[in-house]
Amino acid sequence: MDNQDIIKLLNRYNQGQCTEQEKAWIETWYLSQQTEPLNHSIEELSKDLDDVEGKLIRHTTFRRITLWPRIAAAASVILFISIGAYFLFHRQPLRQVAHNQIHNDVAPGGNKAFITLSNGKKISLTDAKNGTITKEGNAVIKKTSDGTVSYERSASDVTPRKLVYNTISVPRGGQWTVLLPDGTKAILDAASSIRYPVSFPGIERKVEITGQVYFEVVHNAAKPFRVITRGQVIEDIGTKFNIEAYDDEPVVKTALLDGAVRVSIPSALSLPDRSGIVLQPGQQTLWQNNKLSESAADLDATLAWKNGYFSFTDDNVETLMRKLSRWYDIEVDYRGNLPDTKFDGEIPRNAPLSEVLKVLEVANVHFLLEGKKLTVMP
Repeated sequence: MDNQDIIKLLNRYNQGQCTEQEKAWIETWYLSQQTEPLNHSIEELSKDLDDVEGKLIRHTTFRRITLWPRIAAAASVILFISIGAYFLFHRQPLRQVAHNQIHNDVAPGGNKAFITLSNGKKISLTDAKNGTITKEGNAVIKKTSDGTVSYERSASDVTPRKLVYNTISVPRGGQWTVLLPDGTKAILDAASSIRYPVSFPGIERKVEITGQVYFEVVHNAAKPFRVITRGQVIEDIGTKFNIEAYDDEPVVKTALLDGAVRVSIPSALSLPDRSGIVLQPGQQTLWQNNKLSESAADLDATLAWKNGYFSFTDDNVETLMRKLSRWYDIEVDYRGNLPDTKFDGEIPRNAPLSEVLKVLEVANVHFLLEGKKLTVMP
């Protein structure tokens, strides 16, 4: 980038005309500066920006969005904060709070889960060796080398007299993948669970979930696949879909990627015919305040967790913290009146908590981290 490019970029920033990616790049550079007045020459500024770019390329795994060829990696590195333009040459120095009050760090989540067998026995899937874990009913439960749990029919293939259920529970700070007995893939996010029979008899396949689960369903028109969660029934019509149904979230969301699903609320008075809503790809249902509605879905944001990053879209501090608390397995407390800040952008889920907090501090939200307790302060 030559001097003229830098001047044009800074002018667009001060006029509020930068793209979110350009703002992120400039603000990343600015956060690396001391609090003294900005009096850099163009040559110094260019060198600083080159240094920032190099560091970001070496130390981040963020999604890359093409901006200029030389800064493609740096362009989408920092969380985009929708609090208006920072006037680069006139703003007040940032308070350096988070660095002084992070007494420890918290590692990101990873593959962690437990399986509860029909007899109540609980097995850590994290600690289980690859290969056969145990046998349940007419199925052999196995753990593959990539950490997936799968089911295979046993050689005897004796149909049990009654349904035998397993439950996979993912704790806070965890994630897990299971191939259900019919071959359907279910990926569980932190603080989520799925309960299912070790074989699907009869005329339907039915599972129950809590939290957030992504499904890739093996379609069988003669044997519908149904998901039960928080009073909803989601029925596959040959599809890939994501369900977010955490108890501490005000909205239950079902977003469709491929195929079709029917979402219904059998007990909902707002659906007189109780037939529900049939979604097409790119659509989602929202269940809130006893009403089921339909809207367009941001599939990139919906699947961000599965693809390894957090995505924030006009989220307030409390919403953002609920997501972080589940993945980092932390307790969040609030002190004082927090700014009415909305957050937009992406952060990788493999970043340590301290790095995430440094980014969020740009919005004048500050933190005290002691052990597993995070206090959020204005």
